[in-house]
Amino acid sequence: MRELWQRGLRRVWLFITDGLPGIDEAIRRVYPLAQWQRCVVHQVRASLAQVRSRDRALLAQDLRGVYMAGSRREALEALEKLRAAWGSRYPSLVASWWENSGALLRFYEYPQVLWPYLRSTNLMERFMREVRRGTKVRDHKFPRPEAVFKLLYLEVERQEGRWAVQRWKGFAEVREVLEEMLRERYAPHTQTSTHKS
Repeated sequence: MRELWQRGLRRVWLFITDGLPGIDEAIRRVYPLAQWQRCVVHQVRASLAQVRSRDRALLAQDLRGVYMAGSRREALEALEKLRAAWGSRYPSLVASWWENSGALLRFYEYPQVLWPYLRSTNLMERFMREVRRGTKVRDHKFPRPEAVFKLLYLEVERQEGRWAVQRWKGFAEVREVLEEMLRERYAPHTQTSTHKS
């Protein structure tokens, strides 16, 4: 987080990450006005890995009811149903969903058309997969460490160019709403003195 700050990133709406320990504290310390969305896909995978194979399909369906709900209120109702159905059999799994519900359901605070993008890190993971694929075909016999950085830079530039022309469904329709949300969040505050090393 400090490196992002030092590189000039000052205003952030939302960080979307996996459940890396301490990430929420780091975000609050460096970007106190930013929000944190925990990747729902990672949480679902981790949850399903803890259950018996005979329970996976039913539990996956109940979890889907939480993150595919039509509103935050409906998602919380689905969490209650999850607790009633699975709480005695998988108490730590259900407790994890409840304890992390603030970060797992943060996407509900944004326009609905963006929910599929915001509830997981899939976009970033796809980007990283493309970068890995683009660098994999090379020989990997680099004369100096700087050569690796040049290759990565060029591959990221190539991917960024591809993404720049791609239109993500829904962003154009809610652009003004997002800009207003950003103004409201940062207008009364300045974040120049909030960063703590």
